Amino acid sequence: MTNGTQLTLGRIFGDPDINGIEPISLKFAPDGKHISYLKSADQNFEQLNLWVYDIARGETRLLVDAAHLKSDNHILPDAEKARRERLRITQTGIVEYYWSPAADALLFPLDGNLYLYHLESNRNTQLTDSNTFETDIRFSPDGQYLSFVRDQNLWVVDLGTHEVKQLTTDGGGVVSNGTAEFIAQEEMHRYEGYWWSQDGHYIAFTRVDESSVQLSQRYEIDADSFGVFDQRYPFAGTDNARVLIGIVDTESKEIVWANLDHDEQSYVARVSWLPDNEHLAIQIQSRNQQQLDLLFWSRVTGKTRNLLTETSNTWINLHNNFHPIKHRKQFIWSSEKTGFNHLYLVDYEGNVIKTLTSGDWVVADFKGIDDSNTIYFDGYLDTPLEKHLYRVSVDDCHSSCGGLVTRITESGSSHQVSLSSDKQYFIDRFSAAATPPGTVLRKITGELKNELEINALDKSHPFFPFSNHLGEVSFGKLDADDGQVLHYRLIKPATLMAGSSYPVIITVYGGPGVQRVSNTWIPAWYHYMSLRGYGLMQLDNRGTSNRGKAFENPIYNQLGSVEVADQLRGLKFLQQQDWVDANRIGVFGHSYGGYMTLMMMMKSTAFKAGISVAPVTDWSLYDTHYTERYLGHPRDNPAGYDASNVLPWVDNLTGKLLLIHGMADDNVLFSHSTKLYKALQDKNIEFEIMNYPGAKHGLAGRKTNLHRYSTMDRFFDTHLSGI
Repeated sequence: MTNGTQLTLGRIFGDPDINGIEPISLKFAPDGKHISYLKSADQNFEQLNLWVYDIARGETRLLVDAAHLKSDNHILPDAEKARRERLRITQTGIVEYYWSPAADALLFPLDGNLYLYHLESNRNTQLTDSNTFETDIRFSPDGQYLSFVRDQNLWVVDLGTHEVKQLTTDGGGVVSNGTAEFIAQEEMHRYEGYWWSQDGHYIAFTRVDESSVQLSQRYEIDADSFGVFDQRYPFAGTDNARVLIGIVDTESKEIVWANLDHDEQSYVARVSWLPDNEHLAIQIQSRNQQQLDLLFWSRVTGKTRNLLTETSNTWINLHNNFHPIKHRKQFIWSSEKTGFNHLYLVDYEGNVIKTLTSGDWVVADFKGIDDSNTIYFDGYLDTPLEKHLYRVSVDDCHSSCGGLVTRITESGSSHQVSLSSDKQYFIDRFSAAATPPGTVLRKITGELKNELEINALDKSHPFFPFSNHLGEVSFGKLDADDGQVLHYRLIKPATLMAGSSYPVIITVYGGPGVQRVSNTWIPAWYHYMSLRGYGLMQLDNRGTSNRGKAFENPIYNQLGSVEVADQLRGLKFLQQQDWVDANRIGVFGHSYGGYMTLMMMMKSTAFKAGISVAPVTDWSLYDTHYTERYLGHPRDNPAGYDASNVLPWVDNLTGKLLLIHGMADDNVLFSHSTKLYKALQDKNIEFEIMNYPGAKHGLAGRKTNLHRYSTMDRFFDTHLSGI
């Protein structure tokens, strides 16, 4: 099933990266003179090195090659492995770094030690050399201290005197200080557990007590070992960790605790300092996630004010769009109260002063505000398929600014942007379906300043040899049962010939909080399958993100229902195409997509084969914040849980099934698959499995991926290719 163009799995997962050069973790220096970033080594894309770009000179240089510092025998502690899994950090080398406030040095951890790279002298200083492991390292805003978490406590180092201070002392066992709990990291996307005041005198932090969280045993099976780990995992319907918020004085080490008078089973969603260095803005989300309170708490008086409350009859999506405006006692806030996420200007009494954006489209993230009170944000005003940077002037409008929004980035591609602190420039990472990810520096007007890594698909690009033999890519729309629009992306077989019919694989995610259909670079595996004679389809069903609450809400109280109905609408569309062999349609998905693969195969007889990777099979085995957001508490919705679970549907399974799971998965526990194995075996239903010893939820690593996709190849070729 080839046309002579040899794009192989070995090439896709080999060096150099088939997608070309794509710098990550791009940051402006605090003084705006440099842009730093991480980039894969030329002959080892799994190793990240630290680079810097001089804006004035237009020059790029390698600062640190991690291979020159790396220790071959260093093993990450389990807590750091878990943290990187939460952050989806899959590479090695320098995976994080931090600018000094003076912009004269960069700090980075490597192999458990801290290093400081001095920009002027071009040298590294190793700051620590110990068996301990520091995480979440930061400079204080005034540059006097380094802060970090060690042994579940919060520490600082005075960079002038080199004095080390331990600011908290009760961390250990079930108690941790300064670290976001599992739920916060995995589901609330709050990765921080402490926050510096702007004057550098105080640190706000969370104290997490997991004693109330159910203790369970998690099994990690590696190639040559078997571990049983006690894990505090908050299964749906069980108790969450207790989270307190304190402020510690970095000089005296005195701690004051916030008395917020809230249910201890609610969630500390976000914490921010106000510019006065006295008040914290704290967002508290109720256990049922139908209420979000924004509180102001004073470290001086101990008093709390409830500034505003958001409510929903389904759930409230959390955001990062709280931003105080200096010298105005006003802040930017976003809300979905109209059904679409939009920005508002609010005063310190909770009154909405202006509606900054409006309409039937979604704002994503607030990006900044300049000295002229022009705000910058990204979102989907033009099309839900492309994210763009926009601006609107706060002072140029009265009660509503809806008609004054201006797009800055170019249409025809999707953009991820970062603004300089003075709002004069922005980093633009862009791509389109046929355009690999490129990175440029633009003036705030959108005008090109410099190319950082344009990554053009020319003769030097790793993907170029295959680019003239690809299958046709198209976007389209279908109607859901309730009339809402479903977007899809279709890739036809590169070998397409009139009068012939071909197998098609529906690649599905389908879960909330994620969008798969967008005008962004298509991963090489899709083209690889197209070159081998397969068509591929992706469709964003109701429940997925960036389309507004009316599009998301239909999944409330039962999962795997409207999502499956919408995917089956896509299936029906495929069956009507003259080039599609309706008897050779498969489905493949990972995580929620693995769950969807199972539900689709159990609710339709049209799928000849399916591959389900790391699927949820029983929602009572998943965590509180994610599961209860959509299904509520198990005691309040037992019928919804039962209908949403895979196990009650196993009798309906048709088609050939391959199940894949990592045997050290601490997110979707391996027991999800083993429960399904047993249920299928009890029903004498044939299926295949491929388990990966030591692998986490993401099944990361080139060797694992090469074997996994090779296994998928053989499975789909056996059951779909017809050869």
